[in-house]
Amino acid sequence: MSPSSAAAARTPAKKSTAPKTAKKTAKSPRKTAKKKPKWIFGPIPQDILSPANFRPEPKAPEAPSICDLTRLEYVVANPALYEVAATVFPPKIRKGPGRPARYPPYIYLIYLTCIAIYDSSRRTDATLRHPDTWKAVCVGVRRQLGDKEADALPNRGPSRDQWNDFYSDHLHPAVHEFRKASRDVWIQQAIALGMLSQKRKRGDWLRPHRSQVINGDGTVVRPPSDQTEEYEKDEKTGEIRYHRVDHDAGIQVEGDDNIIYGKKIVAFSVRQEAKCHSRFILNADNARHRSPEQDPEREEEATTAVRLTHEILDRAPGVIAASYDTAWRGKHRAPLIRRGLIVFTRQHSGITPHPLNKYQYEKSECSHDVYAAGGRACERRLTVDGKTMYNPLPVRELLVREGKSGWRFYHSIEISCRNGPHTELIAVYETEEDSAIDPRTKRMKFNRTEHLRQIPPDTLYGDRLLGMRQDSESSNSTLDYSHWDKRIPMYGAEGALLGYLGYAWMINSIALATAGSP
Repeated sequence: MSPSSAAAARTPAKKSTAPKTAKKTAKSPRKTAKKKPKWIFGPIPQDILSPANFRPEPKAPEAPSICDLTRLEYVVANPALYEVAATVFPPKIRKGPGRPARYPPYIYLIYLTCIAIYDSSRRTDATLRHPDTWKAVCVGVRRQLGDKEADALPNRGPSRDQWNDFYSDHLHPAVHEFRKASRDVWIQQAIALGMLSQKRKRGDWLRPHRSQVINGDGTVVRPPSDQTEEYEKDEKTGEIRYHRVDHDAGIQVEGDDNIIYGKKIVAFSVRQEAKCHSRFILNADNARHRSPEQDPEREEEATTAVRLTHEILDRAPGVIAASYDTAWRGKHRAPLIRRGLIVFTRQHSGITPHPLNKYQYEKSECSHDVYAAGGRACERRLTVDGKTMYNPLPVRELLVREGKSGWRFYHSIEISCRNGPHTELIAVYETEEDSAIDPRTKRMKFNRTEHLRQIPPDTLYGDRLLGMRQDSESSNSTLDYSHWDKRIPMYGAEGALLGYLGYAWMINSIALATAGSP
């Protein structure tokens, strides 16, 4: 396992409270019984969000298995890995005495990636030192950098001690530069493969092409050890046993109210339509831990995800839509919508209907109360038994306008009436009037993007985007099973990020190598 920063001073205490598993020592503060709403939500109408001619997403063929050696060959054949190594770890001009480095930096980046292939640094050490495996690495280096570079390599791979030295002295201090350099080349490679295209003809606002939708999620990676105390004292013998503790790990609550002891990583990816092994991770970073009591709405994860999305949009203007889980609230979606992005998340179950407008028509002598409920505009009605029902109004058109202050999105809704239907425009972006501060409450007047969605959930197009987001869950599961005991063998938040970056390089190298295959 790789080293982390120096641990805090160790001082014996009376008794240790180190849990073996986090599930036995903590309770979720958010796990409460869901109350049924006192109002009724009407049936989803057939409109442009749920059209009659809706085509389901084509299914990809079953993904063939890829052996470990082939994965390694794909990694060493990725030219961007050598570019990033030269950028983050430029060659130094030798001055004075001292032994020169035996291996160039790119070999250690290959080593980092191999930890996700061979599930631990111990197995990576043994595998890279095998002649046949090391020969595959040398062949890849020869094809990318030439004969002179390949001939200068030793006759076997680096040992774990050499890896640990490079990790602590060079790789760990440069983790943020390594992340940024990796992000830039990943996005460039994804665009070169035809993803994140700026051609709107591939997809429109309601049905963006699969390769124009980025999917994000936060996942908790378990540390090498679940120990939370640096020592424990045997009450009978008085012996003090010291443990290595990951000080950046903590109790984390996942979206399904699962409690895990670990560190949070947020990542975004994209993939091609109906093609296996095409997932491409675009960006990733760690979200600093705060306890569920201090951060019940996962604010740290949400703000990190917004920042990563902005970084992608700055480099890939062809992105049309982004999907995330309910960690994103209205204040997180609003700035992304202003940048011309369709932002899809499920609706929070605790959001109550909010009045939008009461439309009165003098000619037909009628009035209609329109509320925001379920992420869309609804008409408030009363049933025969006196219950309140919010009837979703059909959306006939999604209007998109680009202005100096940002993009604007509207729903053209149809209000049914005995005197004939009425058509109104409902803004589904944060307007200047919405963001104005109410002098009484000291809050913004209306959090519109919290109550309304450009593409609401429980619609056919919404279900399509929701299905795409599940690809993030698949990526998280692959990450877990790529490491022994589902633990990234590196301590600290930066160590977990480095482990994820190595995993991302493996996934992206596979997508790059298989891009031309059916």
